[in-house]
Amino acid sequence: MTTHQFSSAPVTLLVVGAPAPEPCPPAARPPRPLDAGMVRAVLAGPAARPRPAAGRPAAAPEFVLVELYHPHPPEELRAALRAALRTVVPRPPSGSTPDLLWQRTVDGPGGLDRVLAELGRGLAAGPPLRAVLVDDTRDGGRRLFVGLAPGPPAHAVGLLEELREALAHPPEPVTVPTSALQRELLRQVIGEAQPEGRHVEQLSWSWHGPLDTGRFTAAWQSVFDHETVLRAAFDWEEGGADEPWMVLHEHAVPEVIRHRHDTADWEELLDADRRRGFDLRHPALLRATLVDAAPDAPEGPVTRVLLTYHHAMLDGWSVRLLLQSFYRAYLTGGVLPGGERRPDVRDHARWLTGRSTDAARQFWSTRPSAGSVLPLVPDPLRRGSARTRRRLTPYEAVRLRGWAAAWGAGESSALQAAWALLLYRAGQSDRPRRPGRPGRAVRVGFAVTVSGRGIPLDGIDRLPGALRNPLPISVRVHPGTTVPQLLAALRDGVLDLASYEWVPPGQAHRWTPGTRGQRPNSLVVLEHQPTAAHHLRLETDLAAHGIHVGSPVPAGTLTSYPITLAAHYDATGGLVLTTTHDRALLADRDAVELLDQSAHLLRSFPDLPSGLGATEVLRSTLAGQPAPRLGEPAGSAARPGEPAGPAVRLDVLRRAARPGAGWVLLLPPPDASPTRYRGTARGWPGPQALGVLRPAGEDPPAAAYRPVLGPLLESRAPVALVAPPGLGVTAHEIARLGAPAHPPTVVLVEDDGDLTALAGLLGRLPHRR
Repeated sequence: MTTHQFSSAPVTLLVVGAPAPEPCPPAARPPRPLDAGMVRAVLAGPAARPRPAAGRPAAAPEFVLVELYHPHPPEELRAALRAALRTVVPRPPSGSTPDLLWQRTVDGPGGLDRVLAELGRGLAAGPPLRAVLVDDTRDGGRRLFVGLAPGPPAHAVGLLEELREALAHPPEPVTVPTSALQRELLRQVIGEAQPEGRHVEQLSWSWHGPLDTGRFTAAWQSVFDHETVLRAAFDWEEGGADEPWMVLHEHAVPEVIRHRHDTADWEELLDADRRRGFDLRHPALLRATLVDAAPDAPEGPVTRVLLTYHHAMLDGWSVRLLLQSFYRAYLTGGVLPGGERRPDVRDHARWLTGRSTDAARQFWSTRPSAGSVLPLVPDPLRRGSARTRRRLTPYEAVRLRGWAAAWGAGESSALQAAWALLLYRAGQSDRPRRPGRPGRAVRVGFAVTVSGRGIPLDGIDRLPGALRNPLPISVRVHPGTTVPQLLAALRDGVLDLASYEWVPPGQAHRWTPGTRGQRPNSLVVLEHQPTAAHHLRLETDLAAHGIHVGSPVPAGTLTSYPITLAAHYDATGGLVLTTTHDRALLADRDAVELLDQSAHLLRSFPDLPSGLGATEVLRSTLAGQPAPRLGEPAGSAARPGEPAGPAVRLDVLRRAARPGAGWVLLLPPPDASPTRYRGTARGWPGPQALGVLRPAGEDPPAAAYRPVLGPLLESRAPVALVAPPGLGVTAHEIARLGAPAHPPTVVLVEDDGDLTALAGLLGRLPHRR
């Protein structure tokens, strides 16, 4: 071992096989340039290297090892050192970036020797210089070693001098202007007093098979090294976030946390992770959490994977692109070949900077403004956010997709049409509080997401970033508007947005004329995954390692809109609908009603006559279902003499087999158990919808049934009231609520449990016109 002191920082020069050096003391003075003559003399001098004894393994190849004192704090050292190494070692022509920095932990006297020998072997056929950070668990110290491959002394001296200068004077981070969309998102979250996880999205899936944490972390580190967006952060002037910018760092470390079985409740972990959010001023706005399942699971080892990211930096399309790169890196031992991805956020920012807004302004200035949006009234007594989920089966999803395609539209247009009908219905029910003209056409408005990737930039479909954009759209709904007409209008409206996907929603709203135009306060999203020809190959390669991964499932994010309706396909082909809403602006019961009715409309669309108008569609599909009482304060009390809830509730046991088949409504006896008709729907053989009229109190008047029966009777579909003995008079009085020309049929039966006999009896009755 040869030890020398030069400049103010002690440097130890070694060759492999020699004992480890003692820890170097800190420098007493600021570093000065290295004494090149002394270093050259040391490198040129002889070094004592013991010959290996016969039969013993040879030592690692000879190389020069330098231990350097580093003035950087531990949390900054890795980033500073990696940036310095990238400055000193040029990128090879192939574009692949070698792993120049290692980090190792030693816990015994022989640990350091093994690490240094590993470093020597890594230099034998690799880059001319590598560094390793060694953490010693015995004393908590951290030491920095730099290895240089054998070569001319002058070259080694030059590399050391460059590395020292790069460490002493790190390059300034590259800054990139944020997009207008990012600025709008950041203004909503910077300085938030009570973080609710707004714009924080989570993807989760199951990992079946072995999962090596070290390899998992190394694979994400390799993806971080290749993706500029993962090493980016935001910064802004203190006191305001009007003009934030992006800062591109040379290095960022992914956060990967693994929880053992039974150490974390999944739902609690999701909520805490979402509320934790991100420090937007630090890079790595994506993190991973692993939760192990029970070790004795019959299907073998299973780990739940959670990816959390911020919408101001990434969208769902981007994260799925990054996942593909991660899987490739995991399959290759944690190393991703190739260089940085281009185009990246710098190219996108450059493209946006060169855009003229004249055409976009003209486009939005000719768009009609919405006259009706989701009516809301803030209520400070309600706090937080909530999520609700419903699912269409794969069969129902295929039927919906085929039906929409037959009308030249996609399932996204069907989802938007269902939402437009619900907004139209909510606006109609809200008219007593907001005077309007019933029976007239209403232009309802909400926001839809566009990919943001329909711009003329090469490689934009493979560019990860915050590109998905919610833009306002409106559609005219008249009582006679058919669902196919709604599909066509919404499809064409979204296509019109394609040329202006880069315009932020706030700017689009400001350009839209009309002082009565209202800003949309609901968002409709259909998640799409990027198609990749090699996706099946990745699954096959993972299976060869005994690994099967599920499809990522979004948890649903709280956006800037009071309610967001998001849809995605699950692994079996089912269509999953999720609403996320702000409780201060929308009550839970209303959000649930909107989601349930959206799902029911989507299931009903394929069976509806194509000529049915909006009013008839709502009557035939949602009759008896209450319109959400939107905006009612949580603390509002019922007025004197007014019941707190509906006097009569309609429980739908089974939907009609076809539109217009009618209803069979059961009147339960006063002493009937709430579970009396449980399971009845499975045995109902008739085509009519089957329901139960349940009074909230004892012996309600016939008029109490009007709010429930009114829409059914107005639809002109046949209605039959089935009553047991003792309720004949009540059933007759209820039937008188209908029009004299089309009254409901009253059927008195001894046993309302014999549904086959009841269906046969109703089938033999003459049909009234």
